Order: sequence, then C-alpha cells, then structure tokens
Amino acid sequence: MLDLAFVRANLPLVEEKLRARGADPSILADFATLDAERRTAITEAETLKAQRNALSAEFGKLKREGADTTAISEKSNSLKAQTETLEAAAATADDKLRDLLVALPNLPQDSVPEGRSEHDNVCFKTVGHPPTFDFPAKPHWELGVDLGILDFDRAAKISGSRFVVHFGSGARLERALANFMLDLHTREHGYAEVLPPTMVNSKSLFGTGQLPKFAEDLFHCDDKGPFTELADNDHWLIPTAEVPVTNLFRDETIDLTKGPISFCAYTSCFRSEAGSYGKDVRGMIRQHQFQKVELVKFTRPEDSAIQHEQLTRDAETVLERLELPYRRMLLNGSGLAIGRTYLAILENYQQADGSIRIPEALQPYMAGETVISKQSLGRAI
Repeated sequence: MLDLAFVRANLPLVEEKLRARGADPSILADFATLDAERRTAITEAETLKAQRNALSAEFGKLKREGADTTAISEKSNSLKAQTETLEAAAATADDKLRDLLVALPNLPQDSVPEGRSEHDNVCFKTVGHPPTFDFPAKPHWELGVDLGILDFDRAAKISGSRFVVHFGSGARLERALANFMLDLHTREHGYAEVLPPTMVNSKSLFGTGQLPKFAEDLFHCDDKGPFTELADNDHWLIPTAEVPVTNLFRDETIDLTKGPISFCAYTSCFRSEAGSYGKDVRGMIRQHQFQKVELVKFTRPEDSAIQHEQLTRDAETVLERLELPYRRMLLNGSGLAIGRTYLAILENYQQADGSIRIPEALQPYMAGETVISKQSLGRAI
C-alpha cells in the first residue's frame, strides 16, 4: 500500500503514474477532500482535548476550594462529546482513505513503457531462435498425451478443468526441473532454499498486494463445509511463493548492511484464473495448480535496481542452461513456473517420432534417460 504522506505530497505524480499504467486516476478524486477532513478533525479534536485538560486542572482547584463546579463540569462534558464526534469523523475519513489507498496499484518506474495491454510491452532482448522442424510440429498437449506422460481427462475427472496428471517420465521431468533450478540457484547464485507453507492468512496476502484487489483470483479455505475444527480459519492457498517468503520478515527490522538476503522456494501455487476463461484453454497454461521455483531478495532501496537485474539474470540462466530460446521483456523478474518451462521443453525438443530429447542440463536428474518415449501407463520405466 502506498504511504499516505507520499500520496499527499505527490498527488499529481501519482495520478500521472496511474495513467501511465492504464489505470483511472479518478480513483483519487476524493483523496484531497478526505485527507483534509481527516486532518481538520484530528487537529480540532486535539485542540478540544487541550481545552478539556485545562478545565480539568481548574476543576481540581475549584473542588479544593469548595467552590461550585457545575458549570465547569457541563463545559467539560460538552467538550468531551464534541471531541468524540470529531474523533469519529476522523476515523471514518481514515477508513475511507485506507480503502482508497489499498486499491492503488504500485507505481511504475520511469523506464517502464506506457501501455494498456501486453502488446505495448517492449522486448529488451532475444536469446536464441525457435527451432525449425522438417516435420509437422505438435503442441505440448498433443505431445504429452500421445507419449502417455500428460493426462488432462483423468485430471478433469478427479479435480475438474485446468488440472493435469503427470505420469512416468513426465512426472520425473517435472521433479527434475525443480531440482535443477534449486541446485543452480543455491550452489551457483547464492540463494538460501526455503520451504514455506502453501496456506497463508489474509494479512500476508494484503502485505504483498493480492488483497483486496485480486481476491477473485485466489482460493479461500473458508469454514462453510462440514470440517470446522479450526477456530482460526483465515487461510488462503498461495498464488505464488512470493507471498509467504516476502512475509517472512513482516513487522521486523532486518540488517542488510552485509548485503541482500536471497531466498529460493519451490512450492505448489494455486490460482482461480478468474477472467481468463476462453484464453489458453488447451494444455498447461493457466492451470489452477502449478509448481514454481520462486526467487525473492530483501535489499535496501538504493540497491533494488541492481538486485532486480541480478535476480532477472539468475532466472534467465535457467533458460540458457536448458538451451531454450526466450525473449526478455522490459522490467520484470521472477523465478520460473515449472509447467511453462516443461511445455517449452516438450515443444522445442520434440522429434519426428513424437519423442522428446532431454536437455543435457537435465539428464543427471532423469535417472539416465536422454529421451522420453511413449510410456506404458502405471508401469515403472
């Protein structure tokens, strides 16, 4: 959430940044009025409190002298009632301001291009080239099903749409990718591995900006069902490991004088993908559950640009070691979703007979396999 004082001091800039990212700056139309009402109410309440304190001292003096205190008591009670009214008004304005601020997105840096859709993104660099085949190439959902390593129909039977079951070498490939990424980041890039919970509370999601704006994209574990043993049932499934990892040091002061703290985390992630229906409905894109190796750095503000670049390069290294072509778009950095990397391997390493060559970097994690061929369902390979 943007700081109230920052928005107050930089209101035109905030409105400009909102327009730059395609948001409607009219969300701030009431900000100045609410802020003024809040500050005026607080100031007047403090003034009345000071007057009441002075009356209290005078009341004590009159009491000791045996004088009549009726008038001063009535005045004090009147000031108390006025103060309570002003404090209530300040609290109301404060709540409205908070609701307004939590709805604001992060402000883009000056280097981020303006745009309203992904088509306005700027390609920073392109590495490698998509392979060309002398046979009709297939999409990953056909390759995986034909090989017997992916099963969308059985996943739909047991869980519904937007799930997949991995079998045999397909399941091993998923695990191999996770282990490869974790080993690379911990052994070569200096990250400490962390395994966080995959359920978090509302405060954690608020802290990373998922709540309240993206509540419809989340899975909430409510207490409406028959199992209500948990009294404290404020639990959500994580949409990304960024949520629990970023909140590890919430409400703490950490020492970063010796450099950043770098974590990598392998978790399952869960997203409702609200609003995405009709897009990427085939295959492993926009699944309700997927696995990801996430990268998170805690660093000082003045070092954030350098560390962001390093984090992005660490993620790029994964693709380069796997010899996968990729484009880097301007200003983003993250770990890599296992599923998206997985499907890229299937589509880029496919062969004429439908088999999949295994990238050399993954072969040590694949129990000696160098090629994924057609699997026999439910039988060890």
